[in-house]
Amino acid sequence: MVPVMIGSFVYIKIEDMMVRNAYGSNSVLLEQLKYVVNSRTQEVDFLMRQIAFHPKQQLLMQQGKSVTDEYAFIEFMKELTRYKAYNTFIEDMYVYFGNTDTILTPTMKTDAHMFFHHIYKYHDMSFEDYRTNMLLGNHNKMYMHTVVSTSNQKAENMIVFMQSLPFGELNRRAGSLVIHINEEEIRNLVKEVEGLHQGSIYVLNKDKELLIGPENSPTPYNQIKGMISSGQGELLTTVGQEELYISYTTSQENGWTYLSVFPKSIVLKQVHQVKAWSLVAVTICMLLGIFLCVYLTRRHYSPIRELVAIIAQGRTKHTVKPDNELKLIQETMRSLFGKEHELENKLAHQLPMIRSHFFSRLIRGQVDTSTISEQDMEVMKLRFPHDWFTTMIIEIDESTRFMKADSEREWLLLRFIVMNLSNELLGSNGYVFEEEKNRIVVLFNLGRETAEGRLLIETFGASLLEIMKERFKTALSMGISSAYEGVGSVTKCYDEAMLALSYKIVRGSEEILYFEEVRTKEPVFYRFPKDLEIQLTNYTKHGDDQNAMRLLNSLYELNFSQNQLSPVMGKWFFLDLQSILLKLMEALRIDYSQISNWHMDPNQVWTESGTTEQAFERIKATYVEVCGLIKEDKTDHGELLYRKINGLIEKDYGDNNLGLAMIAEQLDLNPIYISSFYKKHSGENITDTITRIRMTHAKRLLAEGLTVQEVALRVGYASNIVLTKVFKKCEGITPGKYREQLGNMKES
Repeated sequence: MVPVMIGSFVYIKIEDMMVRNAYGSNSVLLEQLKYVVNSRTQEVDFLMRQIAFHPKQQLLMQQGKSVTDEYAFIEFMKELTRYKAYNTFIEDMYVYFGNTDTILTPTMKTDAHMFFHHIYKYHDMSFEDYRTNMLLGNHNKMYMHTVVSTSNQKAENMIVFMQSLPFGELNRRAGSLVIHINEEEIRNLVKEVEGLHQGSIYVLNKDKELLIGPENSPTPYNQIKGMISSGQGELLTTVGQEELYISYTTSQENGWTYLSVFPKSIVLKQVHQVKAWSLVAVTICMLLGIFLCVYLTRRHYSPIRELVAIIAQGRTKHTVKPDNELKLIQETMRSLFGKEHELENKLAHQLPMIRSHFFSRLIRGQVDTSTISEQDMEVMKLRFPHDWFTTMIIEIDESTRFMKADSEREWLLLRFIVMNLSNELLGSNGYVFEEEKNRIVVLFNLGRETAEGRLLIETFGASLLEIMKERFKTALSMGISSAYEGVGSVTKCYDEAMLALSYKIVRGSEEILYFEEVRTKEPVFYRFPKDLEIQLTNYTKHGDDQNAMRLLNSLYELNFSQNQLSPVMGKWFFLDLQSILLKLMEALRIDYSQISNWHMDPNQVWTESGTTEQAFERIKATYVEVCGLIKEDKTDHGELLYRKINGLIEKDYGDNNLGLAMIAEQLDLNPIYISSFYKKHSGENITDTITRIRMTHAKRLLAEGLTVQEVALRVGYASNIVLTKVFKKCEGITPGKYREQLGNMKES
């Protein structure tokens, strides 16, 4: 009785345990399948991002057809070929460019109509549906199942991945990226899991549409579709006459749902088998099990347990230890290899940036070359087979073909062309990298300085200069250093090349400038005699722009035509000219904001000018502006001063001390300047004006009946004698006679 009760209890527990184990095992299997499929779809997602953010793809998606675009299509096709070669999960892929109705695959370039009818024929859609919904539809990492007929009329089941381009722009769909995944690739992954139980496994996309299902399934998916929701779950349902256990889980990575359906009878069959087995084997297992477990555990499990312990200790994140230690080891190894591959891919993607950063620090002396090892060079894929180095600095002066709006996209394209041509001409003799917006550096690594190496550098520079000028209408200037031994000498090479390039402002653009030529030049100081400086100051101070321009032209001729100044001396010469203007503007209280060509940084005139002549013309324009402001100020100031003088005379004509000295003292000006100014402005001496105004008032007072003595005192004379003399001189008669004439006129 007791064994029966124990057996019944065990049977119930085993049945419940088997059901739970069935759910658990199916959940684990689904999670495993999800993990495996996710790892493959992540490859598709990574490939999509590489293509979606590829500069060439973005450029072709915006531009129309041109010769340059055809070349860009070929270059981008090569990139697609390279991507496909590294991904065995993908059957094929192509990019559709809506602006040109172009489909680009790793092996061909065609239009949408030709591609649909002769390359890939989608059975479940027409060409219009294909173009509207698939090529120009709004897709965000969309997967769907379809049947595709290839050019050899072979029909294949495909999983199609679609992504609208540009990536992330919902309101503008200019094209699409389409990737074909052979259904067998995913079905093989499903079969590995499906074979572990007698049920069926379904794979659904994020819209719950069927991607992969069992072949000849006894349970149609449409009968259970409505029971499935997002996330993870389990349920028991009846379809027809059969009870089914259903487990499902949804991936957060791609939105796919993995569904496992297995009959309840299978689970109960296993329970019955366990029941029969338990009755027979319980006693045997009780006796032999302990011995075998101890023996086998010691022999087989101990090494695995030690390995699992090592793995658990080495993990950075706390992870629940799974029941299957071998699975843990497998997942750990797969994770390690995956991370290693991911790191290698990231390093390869960042390699150009790493190189450019290394070279930028190297030429500025910020790298301790004694600590650079061969392993460091191998990481950056750098190799210097020779010990001698020469540096060439290429500066882009102008480009009438590319530079229309001076935008970053135009500069990017121009630098890309120059660097590509430089790499082709350079071959394996060095490296090319960007330094600034309009500057590219070429590092030559050649044998010991010889005529052959010098010829190679000269040929490189001349060829690049000619190609950019003839084919791309772009002017370049180049500065080339001497050759030095050792990586540590690259900084010195760069400094020499920069010094050589600085002579471009003297010799003009489209020149190849060598440091050897610059080094042999004797230093020449600029010439600016003191008397000419004083003349220039006086001309400018008086607003005489014509003489100021004549003198400036003479100084330029003296320094740059007769003497070939170095860029440094030329810079000091222009700073001297600017300092004269600065002192004049400060003395005359001229606001800097009134000068349109004025720069608070005096070096800006030099750095923003391509040649010395351009810099000189900017300084001349500033001198002309200052002269104009001075002349304008003098005109307004003179009129004001003239009115002030007349006002003082009218106010103080009765003062006996009124004269040139008194007026000059009140105006705080030089008497000689006042006399000269008034004579020039009014045409008469200031003394004559005072006398004239006094005589006018004297005649008015005589008419009022005042005595001559009173009139004399009121108009500023000490006595009537002085008034009489002055009055007779101005009017031809004495004051008394003038009064008599006024009286006679009144009587008559």
